Amino acid sequence: MTRTGKRNKFSIIRFLGLVFMPIVAGALLGFVGAYFLYNKFVNNIENSVVKEVTVEYGHPVTLDQFFTNMPPNTKFITNVDAIDPGQLASYDIAIDCGGHVVHSMLNVVDRTAPTGKPVPTRMYAGAAPAPDTIVKDIFDLTAVTCTYDKGEPNLSEGGDFMIGVRLTDTSGNSSVVDVPFRIIKDTEAPAIIGTHDIDVVVGKVDSISYRDGITVIDDHAPNPVLEIDNSKVDLKKIGDYDLIYKATDDVGNTTEVTVKVHVVTTKRAGESNATVQAYEEKAYKMARDINKKILKSTDTDVVKAMKIFYWVHNNISFIIRTRTYENWAVAAINTFTKRYSSCYGTWAVCKAMLDVEGIENVCVVRKRSNSYQNFHYWALVKLNGEWYHCDAQKYFNNYTPKAYFCFMMTDSEIANAPTDHKFDKSKYPARATKSVQKYIDVYSGKIKSGFPYKKTDG
Repeated sequence: MTRTGKRNKFSIIRFLGLVFMPIVAGALLGFVGAYFLYNKFVNNIENSVVKEVTVEYGHPVTLDQFFTNMPPNTKFITNVDAIDPGQLASYDIAIDCGGHVVHSMLNVVDRTAPTGKPVPTRMYAGAAPAPDTIVKDIFDLTAVTCTYDKGEPNLSEGGDFMIGVRLTDTSGNSSVVDVPFRIIKDTEAPAIIGTHDIDVVVGKVDSISYRDGITVIDDHAPNPVLEIDNSKVDLKKIGDYDLIYKATDDVGNTTEVTVKVHVVTTKRAGESNATVQAYEEKAYKMARDINKKILKSTDTDVVKAMKIFYWVHNNISFIIRTRTYENWAVAAINTFTKRYSSCYGTWAVCKAMLDVEGIENVCVVRKRSNSYQNFHYWALVKLNGEWYHCDAQKYFNNYTPKAYFCFMMTDSEIANAPTDHKFDKSKYPARATKSVQKYIDVYSGKIKSGFPYKKTDG
């Protein structure tokens, strides 16, 4: 009995040692291993989560933004489709990573500055325009405020400037758009052309138009305002009355010209023409007096014209925008007398001196490229059988500080001369195309030997 009992006890211990314990140990080891692997899995997920995500205003929200290395079987718990990325705010985002839930903070921010395009601005000197009127195509996802970058500019002086306009959105992002400005300081009054005394028969109210033949030009304003004050004129009573023409440009510069309205019993036939004729006769007499001193009877037309333009070039000073005259003869008389004028008077004295020598000439008027450009006058003169450009006004080039003038130039040569000599070619006689400039010495006022005279001009 005793021996049998010992054998049974041995068997149980042996069983526990050989079978049960290894099973238990294996289970424990498996549990520990699984726990370790799970912790490693969780740690890897947690380490790959971006704890705070910033998304630019207006951009979509995606899963990959929340991980440096996105785990498999990952999906949003938070309904991100309900989040408005156009709303600046912060959100707690819950994400399921294969059964493990992680959290991240989503911040919707605006870091993009507004954009816009400049509106090149041409204006008269004065107050600066509102900054939002000189920038176009402004783009931003929030409201934008426009301000001058360095405070409101002083635009009281003329010139070309770049002025910055700052665009600022509601998040404080800003950018600067540089706007080119051309400031025009206009101090010249408009010119009224074509004014003259008027004859009208008493009682003939419908026979008169005060605007006929009147032109108003300005160096900047495209459409200066012309006002005609006839309040002192009584067309029902014989007498002489003042008629006032008043031209005003965009900034208030004003010119006034007063003429006489002669109300008579019967119209004094030819008086106006006689007055004009008297002016022309006086201008031609003054021209002849000068021509006698500078020209010889043996001079060719080319030489005569050269001497005429050389004299005008050296004796008539150029002053921009002298007063406007009723006609060319009045301009010539005043220019001969005062010895200074704008280009119109310079042309007028050349015309008078050419006319009395029987040299054909016509006035050329600059074709203005814009309403801000001044008119310019010069002559086409028929010399040696062809028409050439001649301009007695003083000019300077890049090769010599000495002033010169334009004489017997072709179209291409006058186009390359200083200042703008553009003109409507269809309105004038056909011009010479072959250059004779190598025979022209404007600095001495002489025609060089070898000039290719045609038989008709000796």
